[in-house]
Amino acid sequence: MPAHRKRFAAATLAGLLTVTAACGGINTEATGSASGGAGSTFRFAYTVGPSRYDPHRASSSFDNATLFPVYDRLVHLTTMAEPVPGLATGWHYADDGKRLVLELRPGVRFHDGTPFDAAAAKANLDRARTLEGSTVASELRSVTRVDVLGPLSVELVLSAPDSSLVGALSDRAGMMVSPAAFDDPQLDLRPVGAGPYQIVSYSPNDRVVLRRSPGYWDPAAQLVETMVIVIQSDQTTRMNALRAGEVDAALLQGNQVAEARQYDLGVVGDVTLAFYHLQLNRTRSEFDDVRVRRALNHAIDREAIIAGVLFGNGAPAVQPFPPGYYANDPELPDLYPYDPRKARQLLAEAGLPGGFEFEAIVPSTDPGVAVALQEQLAEVGVRMNIGEAASSEAADLFYGRQQGDAMVAPWGGRADPIQTLGLLYGSKGFSNPGGHTLPQLEQLIGQVRQTIDPAARAELFHRIGGIVVDQALDVPVVFADTNYGHAPRVTGLRSWLSNKPEFRGVGTAGTWR
Repeated sequence: MPAHRKRFAAATLAGLLTVTAACGGINTEATGSASGGAGSTFRFAYTVGPSRYDPHRASSSFDNATLFPVYDRLVHLTTMAEPVPGLATGWHYADDGKRLVLELRPGVRFHDGTPFDAAAAKANLDRARTLEGSTVASELRSVTRVDVLGPLSVELVLSAPDSSLVGALSDRAGMMVSPAAFDDPQLDLRPVGAGPYQIVSYSPNDRVVLRRSPGYWDPAAQLVETMVIVIQSDQTTRMNALRAGEVDAALLQGNQVAEARQYDLGVVGDVTLAFYHLQLNRTRSEFDDVRVRRALNHAIDREAIIAGVLFGNGAPAVQPFPPGYYANDPELPDLYPYDPRKARQLLAEAGLPGGFEFEAIVPSTDPGVAVALQEQLAEVGVRMNIGEAASSEAADLFYGRQQGDAMVAPWGGRADPIQTLGLLYGSKGFSNPGGHTLPQLEQLIGQVRQTIDPAARAELFHRIGGIVVDQALDVPVVFADTNYGHAPRVTGLRSWLSNKPEFRGVGTAGTWR
C-alpha cells in the first residue's frame, strides 16, 4: 500500500456502545484559523446536488455534502469515521443490547425556531422508520418503537440487539428535520434543519447558498458567514473555476491532481470507503448465473483503469472494503485476476459463448470508469450499453425505480460496515434492486447486527466479504482516491474516511488572487 494511505481503524467499543460528553460546544477536529468575520465566504464546487433535500427520502450518499450543513445529526463522525456526540451528547445500550438510550443536547432550536427536544427526536425517528418512500427505513428496521424518557432523553426499543444503529444515526437516518416542516410540500426546496448553516436559496442543479445559523451549539464548526455549494458536474469546469478564483475548493478527479499542484493549489485526499463498482441487479439480464458474474470480474483490468483513468490515484477493489480497514479480510485472495480467456470460458459454460448485452445506468458526472469497463467487457463479447443519467437522478433510477440492468457508479461508503453490506446485499436493502441475496449471507448479516464484541464483528465481516467475493455478488473495480483542490486561503479542509465531505471548521484566511 502506498505510504500516503491512511491506517484505518475500527471505532472503539466504548465509542460504539457508551458515549457521554459535556453539553457545551465541542469541536472534534477543527484546525482552521479564527476566520469567519462579516462577509467571509467559502465556495465549494461539487459534482452533484441533492437528489432530495428531505434527508429521509434522499437516495444517494453523495447527497450528504449538501445535507450536512443544514441538518444536524444525533451522532457525528471524526475524519476516521469514529462516532462522537452530535445532537446526542451521549448514548448507551441496555437490556442486553435491546434498548439504546440517547441523551440529547439542551438549548438547541431548528432554523424556524422550533425547539429540538426528545419529542422532536422521537418524531424524526418515527418519520424515518415509517415514511412512505423512506430510503433509511431499512437502517432502522430493528427499532420497534421510540419512547420519550424525559425532556432530553429518548429510548429506542429494539427487536434484537443492533450494533449498527449508532453508525446509522450519524447519517441520514439520524438527521433531524423541524417537525413543523414535515408536511411542507416544498421541503425539498426549503429544508429546515438545526445544522450550522441555514438555506438562503437553492437552485437545483446550480447552487446552494447558506448562511451561518445564529446560536449554533458549536460555533467552531461555522468559521465562515456564507457558504456556497456550486453544482458543476463537469470536471474541467470545476478546475477552471478553482484556478480562476471563482470557487475556493473543488472535488478533483485523479487526472487533475498534478495539474492542481502545478498551479500552486493545495490538495487534500486519500483512499476512502467509497469504491467504483459495476453493480448488478442480479434479477435482471443474465446476472442470476454466478458463472456470468465471475466472468465479468475476470474481464476487468483494474490496474489499467487506475493508470489510464485515475492517473494512479487509487487502489484495486476486490472486496467491498479497502485494505487496512478492519472489515477488509487481508487473508482473502484475489479470486478474479484479469483473465479474459477465463471470462470467455465461464460465459461459454453458462451457455453464452457469443456473450450477451445489458443496459447500465451511468451518472453523467464522471463516465471515465464506465467507458473503460465498456471497452474491456467488449473484449470478451459482453456489450454494455451506457444509459447516461443526471448524477442527481442515477441512484433513484436504479434503486428506487429499478430501471437498468446495472449501474456503474461509486458507492459512497457508510459509517458502519454492516450498513454497506445490508444495503448492497441484504434482501431488504434499498440499494439492492431486485432483493437478490443468499440465505447464508442473510443469516450472517443478521448475526453481525446483534454482535457487540469488536473482534467477533470483524470475523463476521470477513466471512460475509468472503461470500460476496466467492459468489461474485458485485463487480468492484477501484478504490479511487477522493481529492479536493483548494485555494491557499482555505483552512481546515480535510479528507473524510466516510467519503462524505463535511465543512465543519473550514475557514478562509487572507486573500485569493
